[in-house]
Amino acid sequence: MKKWISLIIAFIIIVVAVVVLKPKISDHYYQESKTYTDSLKYDSALVYLNKSIKFNSKNTEAILARAKTFYQLDNDSSALKDYNKLLFTDSLNFNVYFGSALVYIRLEDYQEAISLLDKATDLNRHVPEVFYFKGLSYSKISKYEQALENLNRAVEIDPLYAEAYYNRGIVWANLGDLETSVKDFNKSIEIDNKNLDAYNRRVKYRIDKEDYKGAIADYDAILEMDKNNVDAYYNRGYFKLRIGDYEGAVNDFTKAIGINQDETYYLKRGNAFSALRKYNKAIADYDKGLRLNGRNAEFYYRKGLVYVNQNELDKAVSNFSSAIKINSKYYEAYYLRGVSKAMQTKYKDSLKDFDLCIKYNEKYFDAYLGKATSLGVLKEHTEAIKYYDIYIQNNKKNGQAYLNRGVSKINISDTKGGCKDFQKALELGVESAQEMLKMYCGS
Repeated sequence: MKKWISLIIAFIIIVVAVVVLKPKISDHYYQESKTYTDSLKYDSALVYLNKSIKFNSKNTEAILARAKTFYQLDNDSSALKDYNKLLFTDSLNFNVYFGSALVYIRLEDYQEAISLLDKATDLNRHVPEVFYFKGLSYSKISKYEQALENLNRAVEIDPLYAEAYYNRGIVWANLGDLETSVKDFNKSIEIDNKNLDAYNRRVKYRIDKEDYKGAIADYDAILEMDKNNVDAYYNRGYFKLRIGDYEGAVNDFTKAIGINQDETYYLKRGNAFSALRKYNKAIADYDKGLRLNGRNAEFYYRKGLVYVNQNELDKAVSNFSSAIKINSKYYEAYYLRGVSKAMQTKYKDSLKDFDLCIKYNEKYFDAYLGKATSLGVLKEHTEAIKYYDIYIQNNKKNGQAYLNRGVSKINISDTKGGCKDFQKALELGVESAQEMLKMYCGS
C-alpha cells in the first residue's frame, strides 16, 4: 500500500514539475529564437519557435514571433493562421492587427489591410508606420485623398520618414501635381540619399521639365550606389546625347554594353559616334546591332545617314531601301532616299520618294520642301510654288525656302512676288538674296 502511495506521489510531483517547467522551457526556446531572428536567420528561428509553441501553445509572444517569421519567409498562409489564432486570444494586441495587415498588403488585398490598420490605429495612434501603410494601401486602390491624409499623419509623427515622403510624392504625381511631387522626392532623398526609387521618380519630373542636366546628376547619384545599373548608364548616355555631350554618351553606352549587349545600346552609341563624325565606328556599331536583330529598320536608316554625310550616295540609297523593305511606312527613310537621289541629280526619282513620305506622314514638311526643290530644278515652277507654299506656311524661318520660291516666281513672270520673297530671304540672313534683288528688283 505504502508503495502505491509513493508511486502516486512521485507521479504527481512529475506532473506538477512538467506543468511548471513547460512554460519555462517554452520561454527558453523563444529566447533562443530571438538570437536567430536578430541575425536574420529566419529558418533557424522558426525551428526554435516551433519548439517553444509545442511546449506552450498559449505562448502569445512566440506565436506572434512565428507569424512575423513566416512573413519574412514569404509563407503568408502560415503567417495569417498564427495571426488569426491570436485575434481570438489577444484581440487588443496592436502588433497582431499591424502584422496581419502587412500580409494582406503583400497579397494585394488592400481593403482588408485598411480594415486591420484601422483597428491598429484605434489601439495606438502614435505609430507612423501604421499611417504609412494605410496611405500606401489607399494609394494602391487610387483613393489618393485618403492616401494623402494618412501619409501626412505619418510625417507629422516622424518628420524623418523618408519612405513616407517618397510615397506621398507618388500620390501627388498621380494627382497631377508634379511640383509638389518633386518636393517630396527631394525631401526623401535629403533624408535617405540611398533611395534609388526616389531618384528615378525625380528623373521623370526633370525629363518633363526638359532638365536633362538635372536628370544626368540624378543618374550620377544612382550609379554611385549601384555601379552595375545598366539602365542608369543607358539613360544617362541618352540624356548626354540630348545635351550634345557625345563623348560622355559614348562612355556610358560602352559601360552599358559591357554589362548587357543590347541592340539599343549599340544603336545609341552608333548615333553618338556619328555625331562625333567617327563614321567608321558608327557603322561598326550599327552592323553589330544588325547581327543582334536584322529586322530593326533603324539600323539601316542610321547607316544611310552616315553614308549621306560621307557623300557615298549609292550606299545611302541602298540602306534606306533596306529600311523601307522592313518598314514600308518609314517616311523618314523615304525622305532621305529622296534627298540622296536628288543629290545624285535623279530628280524625277526623288519626287516619288517625297510623295511616299508625304503619303505616310502629311505633316513631315521637309518632304514638301524636297519636292518643291526637285520640281524647281525640273523647271516645273508652278507646281514647285504650290509645295513651297505648304512648307513656308509651316516653317516661316527658312530663308533659303523663300529664296527658292522667289526664283520659281520669277520664272513664271511673277516679279512682284519673287522680289517679295527675295526681300524676306535677305531679312532671314540669306546674303545671296541681295544679288537677286539687284538683278530682278532694281534694289
